[in-house]
Amino acid sequence: MLIEEHGKRLKKLEIFGCHAVTAKCLSCVAVRCPNLKVLNIGRVPKITEDCLAKIVNCMEKLTSLNCTGLNVVRDHLVHFIVKKCPELECLILHSCCQVTDSSLVEISTHLPSIRYLDVSGCEKVTDAGVQALARKCHRISYLDLSSTATSKRGVCLLASFCFQTLECVKLSFCKNISLNAVGKLCRNCRRLRTLHLYGCCFVPDLESIKKVNKTVEILDDLHVPAAKLSLE
Repeated sequence: MLIEEHGKRLKKLEIFGCHAVTAKCLSCVAVRCPNLKVLNIGRVPKITEDCLAKIVNCMEKLTSLNCTGLNVVRDHLVHFIVKKCPELECLILHSCCQVTDSSLVEISTHLPSIRYLDVSGCEKVTDAGVQALARKCHRISYLDLSSTATSKRGVCLLASFCFQTLECVKLSFCKNISLNAVGKLCRNCRRLRTLHLYGCCFVPDLESIKKVNKTVEILDDLHVPAAKLSLE
């Protein structure tokens, strides 16, 4: 009843983790809420591919979309999302395990002004996808690459091309990043405020990083012996 009466005025809808919500219900919401700006449908297991496509098709004014853990999200759906929703500034694809570098290429092509992107847990994302983002998405301030196949090359690309805007970068459980790459990121990105390195095979020398970026806060595994960071 509330959707019927106020659907066109509704700007934000969060139903994260609502296991009882059906695809039919969400399809009806999509039709009645064409002006929605913020939509959080993460961990809603009954969403189908057709349902998500209908949602996106009806809600072209979305600026923020959270699809956390939706198994139906694949590269072709990401392509559809970014083409239909050109105003998206925030896209969360956390644990959408079918997402690959192709999705990041599509995001960089159709959403160059994106500010907030979370592809953590997308193990098929590699430096190739990061390169596409780094070269075209020059307004991005928040980037979560945790538990992806991003390596030191990807981190260096971010340091070289996104240094003017990055404020928060998460690289937790990325196995192939290096101390020197982290050092370059902290040195180049003067607006960087938060860096997540949980589960990495090293813990940077925090004092060395403070010398090149006094404002960055590094969150890591404190119980791991610290390694000396070379910043040459």
